[in-house]
Amino acid sequence: MQTEELTRRVDGLSARHLPTVLRWTAAMLWLANVNWKVPPDFGRSGDNCTGLCRYVQYGVDNPVLPGSAWVFDSIISPNLSAFGWITLITESLLVILLVSGRYIRVAAIVGIAQSFGIGLSVANAPGEWYWSYALMIALHLGILATVASARPQTARTMGIVTAGYGVALVIVHAGAGLDGSGDWTLFSQGNAFPGEWGSGTFPGSIAIGLGFVLIGAAGWWIAGHVAGQQRRIVGWTLVAVGALVILTYEEGGLIIGLGSRPGNACILAAMGLALAVTPWRRSDAEVSEPLR
Repeated sequence: MQTEELTRRVDGLSARHLPTVLRWTAAMLWLANVNWKVPPDFGRSGDNCTGLCRYVQYGVDNPVLPGSAWVFDSIISPNLSAFGWITLITESLLVILLVSGRYIRVAAIVGIAQSFGIGLSVANAPGEWYWSYALMIALHLGILATVASARPQTARTMGIVTAGYGVALVIVHAGAGLDGSGDWTLFSQGNAFPGEWGSGTFPGSIAIGLGFVLIGAAGWWIAGHVAGQQRRIVGWTLVAVGALVILTYEEGGLIIGLGSRPGNACILAAMGLALAVTPWRRSDAEVSEPLR
């Protein structure tokens, strides 16, 4: 194969798949982060300050910009619960949009703003690498720049993704019993990767995983056999259920139990959004038939 032909093929593959790789990278980033922000105290318990509370304190003790310490100390810290809920809802929204492949431009812009805000809090904290937050911003800029050439994600694809997420939960929690009350097996080591990443990204249990396999299969079938208003009703119902479940989140997990965390509800809502909002295939005239 000649070099020019190989280059052409590589460029073609990059153009088709790079936007999806960027989107899924960002989706995994926020999915791993949304599960450890725990209401209603968000890490503040008496004199103890952990979790999100600790990161707010970093913004007080290690200011990034002139005046930023005052903002964290005088505005955010006294209103930590409200700030925590805003953070949790924002990051949940990012997961839902990025995983579903809907309103990607909105997700990219919100992701840039959220990454910048996080950087203002902890970029100068001990042990932090400030380039991490610059790279987070660059990741979302890349998503924004490539969204016009991104391949639309169909609702049927989202059904496969949802079922695949369920399979991942089953595998990760295979040794923890049906309800997830036992010990981890696949990601049981104490190091940050893949142990911490695995537990943060795939919380739940075998039971939750099997539920997602069924939801994904149902979503795949609905996407191919149900159209119009009925499909939108099913989709927005799933979005509403996912949102309500997130609002029940507390230290013990979601109201459904079984080791569930907000990320699980985000995937459910993403399946619903993919059903409710249909992407459109681009043509030279920017008009074409809707995709399933």
